[in-house]
Amino acid sequence: MAFDPDKPLYAVVFSIGSDRYALPAADLIEVLPLLTLKQLPQTQGWVSGVLNYRGTAVVVLDINSLVTGKPCKAVVSTRILLTPVLRRDGIRRILGLMVEGVTGTVKILPETLRVSGVWSESAPYLGMLAMHEGEILQIIHPDKFLTEESRALLELED
Repeated sequence: MAFDPDKPLYAVVFSIGSDRYALPAADLIEVLPLLTLKQLPQTQGWVSGVLNYRGTAVVVLDINSLVTGKPCKAVVSTRILLTPVLRRDGIRRILGLMVEGVTGTVKILPETLRVSGVWSESAPYLGMLAMHEGEILQIIHPDKFLTEESRALLELED
């Protein structure tokens, strides 16, 4: 997503462990409640399963499990965020991100954004920091959750 520094950023806020994150609304297709998923035996622990989204099979990743090694809790605030991701050939595909602690959307003003000053090769999905109502939110880039290895594991390529 290209961010316009002159406009507010609207984002869905969620938790990973005790930290708060924001996924830009421009990167969302839809927010779904926690659904029963088709299980995929013998896959990575962070692959929650597959759901049927309007006739399309959508792989759902447990972001808590991917980042912390602990799966999302099955509670009311756990949601599945549907987001487009790019395949290597440039074709977009839908990916589901299961996240905890979804509290709604926020309006992030451009002047509240800060560069973290830290880059992690193992976490390229981490974006800028937003100072919002007394807490720090880290912007997430969903396209960068998948490494080349995980893209192949999830068969995002036809």
